[in-house]
Amino acid sequence: MEHILLLLKCHGFNQVISNTYHLADSIESYFQNNPVDGLSIEFQREAKLSGVAGGIRRCAGFLKQSTACIIMGDALTDIDLGALYKEHKKAVTNGCLVTVAMMQVTDTSQFGVIVVDKNNRIVSFQEKPKAEEALSNWANTGIYFFEPEVYEHLPSETEAPVYDVAKNLFPDLLTKGKYMQAIAVSPNSYWADIGTADQYLQSLRDISAGLVKLDLKPSISDSARIAEDAHLIGANEIAEDVEIDSEAILENCIIWQGAKIGANAKLSHCIVGPNTVIAANEIHSGKILASETISR
Repeated sequence: MEHILLLLKCHGFNQVISNTYHLADSIESYFQNNPVDGLSIEFQREAKLSGVAGGIRRCAGFLKQSTACIIMGDALTDIDLGALYKEHKKAVTNGCLVTVAMMQVTDTSQFGVIVVDKNNRIVSFQEKPKAEEALSNWANTGIYFFEPEVYEHLPSETEAPVYDVAKNLFPDLLTKGKYMQAIAVSPNSYWADIGTADQYLQSLRDISAGLVKLDLKPSISDSARIAEDAHLIGANEIAEDVEIDSEAILENCIIWQGAKIGANAKLSHCIVGPNTVIAANEIHSGKILASETISR
């Protein structure tokens, strides 16, 4: 989320609202203690989940003040939001209400697919079509620009939780004859939904390989205590106050703050939770390891 805020700031945005539910206290506390200079952020907390459309509906009073950028909190991306904004504003003069950032993909079965005409006007959508059924290979990145009128087409508070933006709102706008466009982002842009452990680890490797343009903290914290004969292989993310003992081997792992890795432990493609202790000689591969999941 901090990377998203830095990206917004980089492209000239200065007012943000965040709809929160899961870990709301932690998120608000973090950004109170680590504010992004030049960026004002408000929080709209949900007591009960109201879905994607419901979350946007709750923030509509803030969003409808002007053109708004909608971006999901689990996206890792360096997409040029400024360029998309300019393309959106050009189309607004012709009545465009929505601009969607789209990116070419090889496996359409994992994404919502967008079909556009020669002028980038959206014609239709497909939800995760098989390759042989896909009408295009342009994926919806979940990054949008909305004009204020869009919020008038959201359903009531009771209907919103089961009403999705991509699956329901956009097709409904097409049915009503509303003008929406999709703009291709640069093929050199990076975009991933890090909502799964596998993609989280893959994105770490992508960052290490220089595929993502982000303002990142060092991958190994200065406060980490790592034995001289420990072995770090590939892309590892080592947080604050981590201890790694003698002869431990870590390959492509993410180690959260305060964790302790015992002597001669061997971890490959693992995520180790905060303050978790991995005993000496333990061997794990491809696991999420948190204190309550590790047998002693």
